[in-house]
Amino acid sequence: MKIAILSDIHEGLNRKRTQSEIMAVLNKWMETNHPDVFMISGDMTAGPDKSLALLNKLQNDFPKTKFLFVHGNHDVYDEDSKVANEKLLQFSGNLGNGPVELNEDWVVIGDGGWYDYSFQIEGYTEEQFRIGTFNDFTWPDKQYAHWPGSDGEETDRYVEKLENWLKEYHGKNIIMVTHVVPFKKYLQVKGDPSWDFFNAMMGSERFGELALKYGVKKYIFGHIHTRYHEHYNGIEIICNPLGYFPHEWHHQTVEEEIFSTIKVIEI
Repeated sequence: MKIAILSDIHEGLNRKRTQSEIMAVLNKWMETNHPDVFMISGDMTAGPDKSLALLNKLQNDFPKTKFLFVHGNHDVYDEDSKVANEKLLQFSGNLGNGPVELNEDWVVIGDGGWYDYSFQIEGYTEEQFRIGTFNDFTWPDKQYAHWPGSDGEETDRYVEKLENWLKEYHGKNIIMVTHVVPFKKYLQVKGDPSWDFFNAMMGSERFGELALKYGVKKYIFGHIHTRYHEHYNGIEIICNPLGYFPHEWHHQTVEEEIFSTIKVIEI
């Protein structure tokens, strides 16, 4: 079984910056490769309506491939992020609806997740992270994502939900998926407070703790626009973002970048 993996497509922004149809190139890759499963680990585009439309079109255009998805922070940018998330759950492959058994041996368990400042740097208060402003820059989630609970409360909700599913499938070969970062190791730490301050919004160590507790075999995430594929603490780690054009891309053309970035693993 071939599983394609990509995150942080940011279709709208990259389409505007490249003046190219991102989805047309993604479709061309699909027509060439035909994976059995395509995992999109968050940030399809900005806002639930556009993300849902793009996901549904992909699934309709390629019915033989099972598209699986967890929301990113940009996907739930809305006046009410809870309502936005509920819209995204209308997509049949949204892992927030529950685990997906790929075959008798493998199951995929995931959801978008959130952050609780467990990756914070020292010297700042919880209130400063809650406000999310350093110098003159405010973390965009603070302006565009609006959950009913605090960041910590929303993270609690995801952790509880995921742990219930992980308990149910404990002993199976589990692929765990979040948008947010599960291990501190994968943060970009620059020794510059104006950058490192925002690592508090990258994820939660609690997702990594769940993966270790329940013997997860593979962990797929996004959010940080850095690509990783390695083993860590006995887990195959895959972070495979497209990221922002041009400064995070390795090629000048959309086709070269997408075709070289999408990762395919086999189980």
